[in-house]
Amino acid sequence: MAVVTPEAVLTRYWRPTVRFCRPHVRPALLLLAVGAASVALVFLPINYKALGVGGYLGVFLVTLLGTSAMVLPVPYLGFVAMAGRDLDPLLVGLVAGAAAALGELTGYLVGYTGRALIGHNRWYGLLERQIGRFGGPIVLLGAAVPNPVFDAIGVVAGATRMPVGVFLLACFLGRAVRLYLVALLGTTLPPAG
Repeated sequence: MAVVTPEAVLTRYWRPTVRFCRPHVRPALLLLAVGAASVALVFLPINYKALGVGGYLGVFLVTLLGTSAMVLPVPYLGFVAMAGRDLDPLLVGLVAGAAAALGELTGYLVGYTGRALIGHNRWYGLLERQIGRFGGPIVLLGAAVPNPVFDAIGVVAGATRMPVGVFLLACFLGRAVRLYLVALLGTTLPPAG
């Protein structure tokens, strides 16, 4: 079974006829684009409450937007809890987990394409060795436990060339469990009135 990498997908479906920049500049441009998108998600006037009212689709969109922002945190857990109050908490957890796994691909892609730009220090070396040995369980545990460094785990997973399918599955399982518990907590909220 062949391993599908983001680079292989891009080169198969997108072949520019003119190179717009040198290969060593592309990772810097990607990092700049992810940073700009993260800042834009926080400062653009997005009505997250209106998105959250849209049922499972709203939960998917709010969670996708919230987890795609790498630089600045976007609040989405409150909407997952409110959706758990009004919808089935198990389905809310599964939908939000799928959206969160897709949103976390931003960090993975930054690490995958910007490997040369990542600073190598003692903590990076430790995380790189551990992800090289126990990649799936580390991503699963990091996604399940609330922590501010999961973006770093995603970046290192991309830099170590962890298969994207393993990353997505582990991230989905961890985030689905965590967001199911948040949605279950939402069932204790008073009804909307």
